[in-house]
Amino acid sequence: MEWEIVNVLYREMTYKRLKANPQLSTDWNKFIKAFKRSGSLKRTLLSQSILFGIFGLMLFPGVYYVKDPSGSAVIYASYCMLPLIMALYGTAVTAQYAVSLGLFEPLLSLPVRVGGKYLSVMLLITQLPSVLFLLPPAVALSLKLGPVAGVLGFAWAFIGTMLGHTLGLLIYDRFGKASGGKFSGLKTAFKAFGILLVMSLFYGLNYLQRYVASHYETLKGVFERYSVAYPFSVSTVEKPLLSLGLLAVYGLVIGVVYVSTVRRLWRRISEGTATERRGGRARLSLHSPALALALKDFKIATRNTSLLTGLLMPVVVIIPSLAGALKSGSEDSALGFVLAVGWTSAIAIDAVLKIDGRAFEVLHSLPLSLRTFLRGKLVTMTAVPVTAGLLAVLGLSLMNPGSLKVLPLALLLPVSTAGTTLTVFYWGIREVALPQTTWKKMLLALFANGLIIGATAGLWYVEWFLSLPFVLLVDVLLLWHLSR
Repeated sequence: MEWEIVNVLYREMTYKRLKANPQLSTDWNKFIKAFKRSGSLKRTLLSQSILFGIFGLMLFPGVYYVKDPSGSAVIYASYCMLPLIMALYGTAVTAQYAVSLGLFEPLLSLPVRVGGKYLSVMLLITQLPSVLFLLPPAVALSLKLGPVAGVLGFAWAFIGTMLGHTLGLLIYDRFGKASGGKFSGLKTAFKAFGILLVMSLFYGLNYLQRYVASHYETLKGVFERYSVAYPFSVSTVEKPLLSLGLLAVYGLVIGVVYVSTVRRLWRRISEGTATERRGGRARLSLHSPALALALKDFKIATRNTSLLTGLLMPVVVIIPSLAGALKSGSEDSALGFVLAVGWTSAIAIDAVLKIDGRAFEVLHSLPLSLRTFLRGKLVTMTAVPVTAGLLAVLGLSLMNPGSLKVLPLALLLPVSTAGTTLTVFYWGIREVALPQTTWKKMLLALFANGLIIGATAGLWYVEWFLSLPFVLLVDVLLLWHLSR
């Protein structure tokens, strides 16, 4: 019965997303085909599981071809950050989006005490395939340290997903309600900054883990001391009893927090649906339509911490690159950071597309063209990465003035990658719509962005000034395409 309810909720969310696409809503045959393809939860899980399993093969050599078995455990432990971050991001952003679509309104009138579990299960099921990302490296771990270590390592990957999912639910439970009142935007910004700061601690642990691994012989005692903290705890697979005990402790703590959070979610869902119906006073905008749309996106995001966290996520992902650049202070490290900013700019596409929720019906009633809409979304996607890149390069130039040569790339490259992502997702769409966020489109966007970043880096090392006209040309072509 519960599986049926979750399946219905997933199909309803898919249905509403597809209905927001006028290319499909006006063509019944296309709509039915698209709904059959993406509305099946089982089919979606199967395709994502296969995809994650294939990509996990890239992590196999990193664990298997390490001479020191302890090094294999440490490298695998660092990989366990991936499902945690993916589950946290997916849960925090999609939870608000699902509620904003009104999926749970029909359940509000029913005698359901813990309806929040349906939201949780729906989000968790869609995040579980990411665990298979670590299946190949877990096999490599079993070949190096034995089958028990491999099984324990895969169990830790599942714990990481549950930890990320629970943290995502906490973000929505504590901060998901739309803020109101004076200084609401500032309050939400501080909340989002606090969330990102907590997430950044995982990178600090990861950096400390790599440092300890490189000084394993001399710092063995320190290594054992920090083995309690995730992801350090993953490296205890060499000691099955200790690892199993830590798994039990983590499972118990996460379970208690998870259950208590799910029990509060139903009240959050009820409040959220009521809050989102509130309207504000209309104001005459003196900005250009594209800039006005971007400002509208940020106003919505600053009233909702989950969405704001999604927009700020590209900055979180590049924290290790920033730490390395600050440590080195060289021009190459500044370039590496800017390239990382450009690569992660595409991550915000998911949050950007989910900002409007049910507002597409309002957007369709406005004299709004697709090109204006896409330019506004481009500004929304690039505002955070461009600002972070420019500030970081200016800061690095205080240590090495030569880093200023990278400043134009910090401005132009995120526009190239974000514009490419929007082009891929809106290819073939002629009206303002919410496109399907399929894995094929995401992979194509990542591949295209990889080519742009690779060409930029290659031209830089041939002669640094050659990369600037290339990126500028890409930006001009993309802006021309998005303005047609």
